[in-house]
Amino acid sequence: MVDVSTSYMGMKLKNPIIVASSDLSRDADGVKKCADAGAGAVVLKSIFEEQFFASSNISENRFPLHPEALDYLRAGGLLEYGPDEMCREIDKAKKDVEIPIIASVNCRTPSLWPRFANQVEEAGADALELNIYDLPLKLDISGSEHENNYTKILKEVKKEVVIPISIKLTPEVSSLPNLSKKLSQAGSDAFVFFNWFLEPDIDIDNIRTISRKGKGNFNHSLRWVALLAGRIDADISASGGVGRADDVIKQILAGASAVQVCTLFYKKGLSEIQRLLQGLEAWMEKKKFNSVADFKGELSFKEQELSVKGLGEAESYFRTQYLKVFKVK
Repeated sequence: MVDVSTSYMGMKLKNPIIVASSDLSRDADGVKKCADAGAGAVVLKSIFEEQFFASSNISENRFPLHPEALDYLRAGGLLEYGPDEMCREIDKAKKDVEIPIIASVNCRTPSLWPRFANQVEEAGADALELNIYDLPLKLDISGSEHENNYTKILKEVKKEVVIPISIKLTPEVSSLPNLSKKLSQAGSDAFVFFNWFLEPDIDIDNIRTISRKGKGNFNHSLRWVALLAGRIDADISASGGVGRADDVIKQILAGASAVQVCTLFYKKGLSEIQRLLQGLEAWMEKKKFNSVADFKGELSFKEQELSVKGLGEAESYFRTQYLKVFKVK
């Protein structure tokens, strides 16, 4: 029988299927359902900075909360799922499951999150995923200044915890390779490619702005997993658009240690975990791979010989309108 176990952030996962942060993993019961369905790990429903601020005795002058954000949290009942509740659910879940439990926080302020990181570590979380995003709106703030905020948050959190930390990134940065390198040097154990958001639209009948549900871009994630796997000192988890066993296989071939899946499970149920694993195992047996490690990263950018005369199959990772005239070290 083939071995589908993998290593992610120094943790041994029985398989590379991670249930992504969502309502599926909001509480201990949800985590247990994910574990019983065969997940290799689970990321808890993310806590937003506004939730932490609104449910704690923190001065508004230090961490201003947008009124719209507070209204949204109240309307959706999200204040009920605050930091204390997450810690209680972690404690309960750890008594029932053996798979790694990864806490998740959606943050943008460096000085707020060390306190919460320490709480989730004490509650028993096996790792912490930092979901960092700060929309660059100001005309006089450079991209590098925004990206430096990622490093500040990571360093502050690393002072408080010993559990591994991953960072869920957005592709909307000036240089994803450079930022990833800086963050890995600052102590990030892994990256998740990528975060996705609500998408803006305009209702022309009522003349108003609206939001629509966004979705992950599988091929965009695949490209950057392949381009950075093995070139930064951190693991990579692919997120977005995984719907078949073939997608899991592709991301691992590109260099992913694991894949995070959410939408598929919402649409078809957690039983899809077994379908993904059965497809992965069947392919490995057909190709005579004994373990995930045997083919992980085989088609990554780093593992393919690149030169001006011939990029090989890795040429697919580059935009066709770009001419590569030097070898990447």
